Amino acid sequence: MTDTLTTISARRRPKGDKRERTKAKLIEAASALIRERGFEHTTLAAVAERAGMTTGAVYGNFKNRDELFAAVADIRGAPIIPETWPGMSFADLMGSMARAVIAAIPQRRAAVQGSLAFHAYTLTNEDARQRRLARTKTIYDVASQQLGLFPEDQLPMAPHLLVRVLHTLTDGLVLQRLVTPELIPDEVIFAAYAAFVVKS
Repeated sequence: MTDTLTTISARRRPKGDKRERTKAKLIEAASALIRERGFEHTTLAAVAERAGMTTGAVYGNFKNRDELFAAVADIRGAPIIPETWPGMSFADLMGSMARAVIAAIPQRRAAVQGSLAFHAYTLTNEDARQRRLARTKTIYDVASQQLGLFPEDQLPMAPHLLVRVLHTLTDGLVLQRLVTPELIPDEVIFAAYAAFVVKS
């Protein structure tokens, strides 16, 4: 009876659900291979084999190798988003950002090798770099608008500059914390973001 219910339930699942599971499995397989071999030595055939699928399944979900790699990078290096609440000050936001960075470090530890490999790959692949540029610009535009909601006297610089500085700082802090955790304790991360708070 249970087997019958499982079969019926599976049949009723939306097709998009299966597609998302297939994509997730391919991304996971690609992530593992990238960690083991690097981007340059990870082929779609190898990804398909690791995922237990055909190369047709890969092409059915991703236009090409670069699109699959971009999906891996998007998931493994997803933006660190601080908790926000109505009426928060910029100082509150910086404290929330420090907490979000610290909370994200364990997940980033698993992803850092693939993330660094992807950055190296984008240096030699202009299509991948342009896709990354477009995605990062979109994130910057949204974040700049959000920062622009704070009173000007709370911000240390214009929002469009601040978002770029904070992004660079965050990437640097995460990497250094992973490589030399003894030198980048939580207090350093809190101090880094607190340094942006304008003293009245």
